[in-house]
Amino acid sequence: MNLTLRTLRNACAPAAALTALMVSVSLHAATPAESGYVGEYRGRSVDTITQLALLDDNTFCFAVTGGVLDMLMAGRWKAEGSGVRLQQVRQDQTLFPAYARKVAALGAMVEFDFHGPTLSSARAPVFAVSADDKAPATLRPLFGPDHSSWSENYPLPPLPAEAVRYFYLGDVVEEAPGKPAVVKVVQYRLDGANSVRVGFDPLQALPLMSQRAELKGDMLFLSGSRLGRRRALDPEVVQTVRTGCIAPALNPGAPRPAPKQGETPPLEPLRTFTVSPSAIQGTPFFEAKSN
Repeated sequence: MNLTLRTLRNACAPAAALTALMVSVSLHAATPAESGYVGEYRGRSVDTITQLALLDDNTFCFAVTGGVLDMLMAGRWKAEGSGVRLQQVRQDQTLFPAYARKVAALGAMVEFDFHGPTLSSARAPVFAVSADDKAPATLRPLFGPDHSSWSENYPLPPLPAEAVRYFYLGDVVEEAPGKPAVVKVVQYRLDGANSVRVGFDPLQALPLMSQRAELKGDMLFLSGSRLGRRRALDPEVVQTVRTGCIAPALNPGAPRPAPKQGETPPLEPLRTFTVSPSAIQGTPFFEAKSN
């Protein structure tokens, strides 16, 4: 098996595990003008490998492995001018995965524990609680802007359960290039649980990719930068990216797999909404430690 197939397969594996693999997707075939772009392209820098597979049904899988953040993106592509346009599609998943359980020793108190390694990727995470369904007028920052040294856990002192029927997590995001930043907030409800573990999914905070690509000879340029030479698609690569990368993104109705024995399923968000950054007020819950 070559490096290209191995890397794409490894990149697609996490996505394949999050959704049903056998999904039927009804799409159009590439036009004669587009068919010259069908293929696999690979670029390499000092610490990253970038791979793009353009399939003949006008879908694509784009993988970046290595560096600070591994990324796996999928979507559709079509002719545009002298090149093609790649438009990412992804399922709308929560920015803040939350896992809750019942701890008898806590009694009528609720504890929150924030996962430092993933939250370190958030731009400006905020938190709030409420006793009813009404969203709070303000959200308090979890960390200060100078927070740079991260621990594994950030626990809050336990809070009275009657004041924490709902909790809110948010981050400052740009929903599209050029648009003003907003705070994207996820609301959860606690139904009997009293111990909550919170993380962050950095890929959900990124704007959807929309890039133009153009072939010059057999070399593909992505947004003006050289990516790689066109290669014929290996059938194994096609199967890998269809099931592990493209199908999960283009089939948002696919059910989540049931948790394995012993696993705790994540909480389902009640809703996701946006507020102005001016809603962020107060001192951080966790101040940076002085040296």
